[in-house]
Amino acid sequence: MPESMVDLLVVGGGIHGAAIARDAVGRGLKVVLAERDDYASLTSSASSKLAHGGLRYLEHMEFKLVRESLSERAGLLKTAPHLVSPLKFLLPIFDWQDRSAWFVHTGLALYDLLSLGDGMPASGRLPQDEVDALPRLRQDHLKAVLHYHDAHADDARLTLSGALDARARGADIANRRAVTAIVSRENGYTVTISERGQTKEIDTRFVVNTAGPFVGDVDAMIPQGPSPKDIRLVRGSHIVLPMPEPAELCAYTLQDEGERIIFVIPWLDGHFLMIGTTDVPQGGDPNRAVCSPEEKAYLLASYNRYFARAGGPATESDIVYDWAGLRTLHGSASASPSRLSREVTIDTKTQGQGGFVSLVGGKLTTHRATAEQVLDHLQTLGLGMGPSWTKGVPTYGGTLDREALLSRVKEGPASVSPRTRRHWAFTYGDKIDDLYARIEKEPALAKEIVPGVPRAELEHAASVEDARTGEDFLLRRTKLRLFLDQAARETVEDWFAKI
Repeated sequence: MPESMVDLLVVGGGIHGAAIARDAVGRGLKVVLAERDDYASLTSSASSKLAHGGLRYLEHMEFKLVRESLSERAGLLKTAPHLVSPLKFLLPIFDWQDRSAWFVHTGLALYDLLSLGDGMPASGRLPQDEVDALPRLRQDHLKAVLHYHDAHADDARLTLSGALDARARGADIANRRAVTAIVSRENGYTVTISERGQTKEIDTRFVVNTAGPFVGDVDAMIPQGPSPKDIRLVRGSHIVLPMPEPAELCAYTLQDEGERIIFVIPWLDGHFLMIGTTDVPQGGDPNRAVCSPEEKAYLLASYNRYFARAGGPATESDIVYDWAGLRTLHGSASASPSRLSREVTIDTKTQGQGGFVSLVGGKLTTHRATAEQVLDHLQTLGLGMGPSWTKGVPTYGGTLDREALLSRVKEGPASVSPRTRRHWAFTYGDKIDDLYARIEKEPALAKEIVPGVPRAELEHAASVEDARTGEDFLLRRTKLRLFLDQAARETVEDWFAKI
């Protein structure tokens, strides 16, 4: 028999699903979220890891999207300071590029105007002596180097923070919970879910489909669902190189000869360089999106065109990690992937006093605003709820600013290394106190299972953050995979296999 009626069932535990569940439960709704795999297991952990306005969208006249993104960027810097931090970008201009220094400088001035009041430094032109001092940047045919600010973001943990905040407020949140059927009822739907070998049915007034690359599959579960969409799956791939010496302190925005933009970003406390992204149509199984050999070659060639390393050009053997994510966008098959809008679209089918809402598009940066838009839409469909509330409210772990977090690092137990304490501060935010409390209660939990990974952190990931596998922990709860050798990664996998 179905469980008692809920107001809203969210399908998909990516950034939008988590944000919608959080907003909904905070408005007084009874909410269930079902994620088939792990939170942020696909697109929401495979972005360029930025909270940004989208400078290139100005060329496409998407001023509203850029303005909203910049406003949300400012909000994230305040509400998730452990996961979002300011980042200076350098934008070199060469005489062989289509966009002149004057043209790009004008775009940056508009970017500043649209972000007015958020406290970020103004854009400008780098003085020649600073240009001369840049390590590795090629100087031949270099006309100018411009600069501006955006923000780095931990995409997977932003997603997880939304889900955990929703749970803390009373929502029923779970990963490894698959929706297997949706059946229409008089005023809503009966949804069948499979979770840890058990099957159950849930009656809900509204379903919100945030399944990303699988949005069409979920739409197809209901008869006469939302109108068919021109869905384009566009693959964005990234590669990671070890940080060369001397280290890059700023990120770079590179222009290729077409419309593409390539980012070169210092990553994980400056230990690595992240290079991306691409815009490639994806065919076949969305679960099998990988960075292709052609994309690796393209990203390496873009990097080598701009930078000269003492040891010679970067090659595929230098790549220590890569990933690919799928953007689910609206657009005709003939449109260039780079020109497809990132604006979110909402399609609706009503079912008595309930309904089915399906999302396509959207950006990581604007996830809070998108959730608010969806909840406001549900309110117009007759779902009674409280007012919007998320703007300016710290997310899970986000009540301490960066200065306070650095103080927590100094205050931590001596049995945990300073490097690990810093990692905890800018991974778990104010929840670092929970990790410290575990060790205070049971000092043996400070013992490292593998280098840099105390048992306390693994137990926290499993018991609080729903990590079920080594991959959950090493890639999405943390990025520790990049710091561990194969034997250490297998040890972590074995630890999770035994719980």
